[in-house]
Amino acid sequence: MSQFYKVEQSNGNWSFISPQNKPFYSVGVNGVHNQIVDQAHWLKTDLVHKYGGNREWFPKWATEKLSQVEQFGFNTLGAWHEPYYWGNGTPKTVEIRMSRFAPKVNTDWGTGFPDVFDPKFHASVERACLDCFMSGRGEALLNDPGVIGYYTDNEIHWWGHGGQWGNNDPGNGANDTSLVDDYLEQPARGYGKMAWIEMLRKHHSSIEVLNETWGAEYTDFEDLAHIAVYRADHPQALEADKMAFLRQIADVYYQTTSAALKRYDPNRLNLGDRMVGTSTPEVVFDVMKDYADVITLNFYSFNLPERWMRHIHERTGLPMMITEFSFCAGAEAGFLINTNGARNVIVRSQARRGEMYRNFVEEAARMPFVVGTHWFAMYDYGNPQGLIGNYGLLDLADEPYGEFAELVCQANEDVLRIRHSQEL
Repeated sequence: MSQFYKVEQSNGNWSFISPQNKPFYSVGVNGVHNQIVDQAHWLKTDLVHKYGGNREWFPKWATEKLSQVEQFGFNTLGAWHEPYYWGNGTPKTVEIRMSRFAPKVNTDWGTGFPDVFDPKFHASVERACLDCFMSGRGEALLNDPGVIGYYTDNEIHWWGHGGQWGNNDPGNGANDTSLVDDYLEQPARGYGKMAWIEMLRKHHSSIEVLNETWGAEYTDFEDLAHIAVYRADHPQALEADKMAFLRQIADVYYQTTSAALKRYDPNRLNLGDRMVGTSTPEVVFDVMKDYADVITLNFYSFNLPERWMRHIHERTGLPMMITEFSFCAGAEAGFLINTNGARNVIVRSQARRGEMYRNFVEEAARMPFVVGTHWFAMYDYGNPQGLIGNYGLLDLADEPYGEFAELVCQANEDVLRIRHSQEL
């Protein structure tokens, strides 16, 4: 019997294996996090008063939320739960966000994408791990038998500033190099730009060889450091170099983040970086497979792209977990404005949310390479300048959407039966 979660394939089906050596299909909920600060302007109840008005209010809140998670049929605390739960043995996943302090080459929204060649990226990885493991409740986390594994980041922009943000169909984005274009926009002494020039020098023995290969007329490699858009009469040759650089970016990212996890908590699973839909170029998966234990994907769509998922699974040999999905009732739940993923998955009622929840989780559970689904989120969000929408199992008054919660519970119970029957 192992002390830690593993992931294994048996009889064609993938599953986590618990420390008790039993198959475990993860049905989780993200954001079991107290909203007293993040949603202070939009909360519709006084949480301190509701949970007793003394210094024990927070433990009471946390105990009730964990109880509700279980009542709704979930068996896992997903990303962004309260560190208060660390050490309690409940199955859980933790996002470290290793890129948070690193300079970015694109920042459309969210985390963007780090310059992995900048020494500050390596410092960011180390700082994020120190914050997670070596301060606060880090010791409780390290000793928690419920930890399934860690996400290194969330939704970093592998598709680049000008790339394709994929939901159900990768289209032409299967090998998009728009992220490389972001690196090329750096100034001549940008760390990523210098890494690009260094790679070109290694790939082409002289500027004359590069000119012949690309169909260009440059006088020195240094010329290339000062421009972002290159002449190439043979564009496929330039594209091949950009693809090689994208592979190098992925190599540095996954090697650095994987080494950090091995340094701080070597026996836990590496759950990857919670990729956005189908937007990640295939070459990134080719690198990732040597470092991660599970591919984690976030979808805000009504159906899963099973053909694409099966293709990536076969290409990498890795199982997959859906780490974000949601369905949101807009006006019916009081949200005339919806942002981020909610805009793609608006439905008319709580009953319809429940119906779509069932369809989605059952579709995922029938794919033998999927090892779990994590709903976003525990609460609604109300910030008009940030995240807003009916994402929650609970509203901003801290009350459940009763009809929806009941349908979710029934679906979760049925999904676990589906997976249990597959594993017999």
